Amino acid sequence: MMKQTVRELLLREERARKQILSPFLSSLGLTPGQGQAGILFHLLQKDHITQRELADICKLNAATMSRNLDKLESMGFLNRETNPDCRRSFLICLTEKGRAEASKIDTVFNQFDTIICSDISEDDMETFCRILLKICGNLEAHKNEQY
Repeated sequence: MMKQTVRELLLREERARKQILSPFLSSLGLTPGQGQAGILFHLLQKDHITQRELADICKLNAATMSRNLDKLESMGFLNRETNPDCRRSFLICLTEKGRAEASKIDTVFNQFDTIICSDISEDDMETFCRILLKICGNLEAHKNEQY
């Protein structure tokens, strides 16, 4: 019974999060649920990194990352620059336009964090995060299994 409740609560949170964030992301031309906002957010934190590093940080597979980078590059949000350390790879860099949009995303994500953490004690949030990390680890351990 508790396992079903956890699953239902996680799905409920996902739907609520999408309802709140989707209009904002769509207004930027981003496709909600594809990881594009996360890519811009992470590039704002650490720019000039390889596609592989970015995929690892964002937890996206290579094909999904490539499609997202193609879209973000076509929108003028980022560039691929030749990697001086490896001619077979590129460094992913925010453009000025991309940096401005990523800053908007950062602001909205911070506002969203405030909303989801309101009326919850720091101890409860630490416990929640610890448990959620375990759940994520459990899912990661089984990501290649088919059901």
